[in-house]
Amino acid sequence: MQHFWYRVKVILRSRSAIFWAMVFPVFLGLVFKFMFGNIGQLEKFSEVPVGIVTEEENNELVTVMKEIEIEEGLPMFEVKEYEGKQDAEEALEDKTIQGYVVVKKSDFELVVREMNEYSSLIKTFLNQYKQNITLIEEVAKENPQEIGNLIEKLFSEESVELKEIPLKGQDKDPYTQYFYALIAMACLVATMVGMDNGYAVQADLSPLGARRNVAPTQKMKQVMTDFLATLFIYCIMMTLLLGVFIFIYKQDFGSNAGLILLGAWVGSFTGLAAGTLIAVALKGSRAKKDGIGVAFFMTSSFLGGLQWGDITYILEQNCPIINRINPATLIVNAFKSLAVFGDYQQYAVNLLSLLAIGMLLLFISILKLRRTKYASL
Repeated sequence: MQHFWYRVKVILRSRSAIFWAMVFPVFLGLVFKFMFGNIGQLEKFSEVPVGIVTEEENNELVTVMKEIEIEEGLPMFEVKEYEGKQDAEEALEDKTIQGYVVVKKSDFELVVREMNEYSSLIKTFLNQYKQNITLIEEVAKENPQEIGNLIEKLFSEESVELKEIPLKGQDKDPYTQYFYALIAMACLVATMVGMDNGYAVQADLSPLGARRNVAPTQKMKQVMTDFLATLFIYCIMMTLLLGVFIFIYKQDFGSNAGLILLGAWVGSFTGLAAGTLIAVALKGSRAKKDGIGVAFFMTSSFLGGLQWGDITYILEQNCPIINRINPATLIVNAFKSLAVFGDYQQYAVNLLSLLAIGMLLLFISILKLRRTKYASL
């Protein structure tokens, strides 16, 4: 326990660690606030413009899309009907609509220009509609006497809150994703502190490491004590950072601030684990490893949308595996699943994936350290 608090004091005295984990994100958050604050107020959520191209008669879908509401008096969709696909394509290119639906007699096809919150909303609605129609058809075959009750339940006001497919997450500001990416970057800056932990138990990289390798304390205990001490400090710093965003910058994270904080803690865990692995598994000088560490968290942050918000959508279309394993993307997607759809299941999937990656990296680091031997000290 004494070593735990000693390690805490060492981190608190590290100006670089405090700067990159706290000061820099706070400054960058202020820049984002100035850049996006007024824009966010101007772009309040309104009905999503969607085109309809009817190849065969299917009035039911068109009627439902025109009548469905997010809340009383606020339609979910602004439906624009086109005679053919060419007209709809032109409207899509001009960004007059977010996507268009080619309606057939018993099916439909969605065409979008890019994946974003609005095109995802259209897709989710259509999937829900298709599930409801399939359910009605199955019940009509097996229990036709129940079809009236089923339709009443599906399309009554109580149920067609359609579980309010609408943006249940309360956060309608598309620019909030940059704050999510900033939190992800702050978590992954822990990579550098994790590398310091790795150096501190290697005799060939630091005098402290040489002393600790001849100490009677087990290496496993040393590694875990250092790791838990740094994780403790990072959890506090992430709490303070989120507090600055909420109470000083007035950034609205809806009712999900607690879950966002939990995600930041898990992200810090993975960042520390990644840094430890880089320090103990890669060969080379400290300068080389430091460069790899910086490249890791900066590249991960870029792919998570810190500099360019649309990068995650492009990767999802062309190389989705990156979004499944990139720590920053997992953090951002976990937060966005809450913000846009209130999807706690997808939030849990992203966070558990992130935690699994962190645990795997830490496990490999420990195995590598246990197998490391020195000819002389």
